[in-house]
Amino acid sequence: MGKKREIDREKIIQQFLPRVKHYANRYNFGLPPELSIEDLISAGIVGLLEAVERFDPSKNVSLSTFADFRIRGAMIDQIRSMQWASKDARKRLEDVRKTYNDLEKELNRSATDEEVAERMNMSYDELYKTLSIANKMSILSLEEISVVTDGKPIDILEMIPDRQGKDIIEELNLREMQQALGRFIEELPEHERLVITLYYYEELTMKEIGKVLNLSESRICQLHGKAIILLKNKLEAFLKD
Repeated sequence: MGKKREIDREKIIQQFLPRVKHYANRYNFGLPPELSIEDLISAGIVGLLEAVERFDPSKNVSLSTFADFRIRGAMIDQIRSMQWASKDARKRLEDVRKTYNDLEKELNRSATDEEVAERMNMSYDELYKTLSIANKMSILSLEEISVVTDGKPIDILEMIPDRQGKDIIEELNLREMQQALGRFIEELPEHERLVITLYYYEELTMKEIGKVLNLSESRICQLHGKAIILLKNKLEAFLKD
């Protein structure tokens, strides 16, 4: 029996290994030198095996969907554990986020980078470097924005329709949040909206998105960081209403 279980585990790893490598490549931007893509793959495999152990078919969620969440979560935990962003860097990022939010309320529209840089008395280069921190600090992304329902945190990526057509929103009763997220993404400036759409919905890497938009990979990372800041502000306001 134990032998059969071991063989099954090997089969599952082989089956899901392309997905593990896919997510490792997606998260392989802005990593510190001491963390490699191989480390992310190893973490993803651990997350996959945890998913197999914890999977409950009675919850009407496919193993593929559940494993995807655990693979991503394990990689993000691995990146978080590095804790390479300094307190000053974290504070700068939070100040930028607050400035975007304050200006949007004052102007009743999305604030431009120029307006934020001027309000904060910083150069564009300084602003863009700060936005890049969003990709290096705890891999700030849609995975980092969570909501709480029935006392449990829900991964916001569960609000994005499953590629295989399974609507997990129906089971979590979060249709209103899904609609709000979709609306907030549509309200993003054009480049930021395209980056979010291509990265989270089309699952392109930052490098691939750069080729599509004819921009450098570092610029795509900055646009991604800005988009996440804007979405986080909108979702926080939504949850307070």
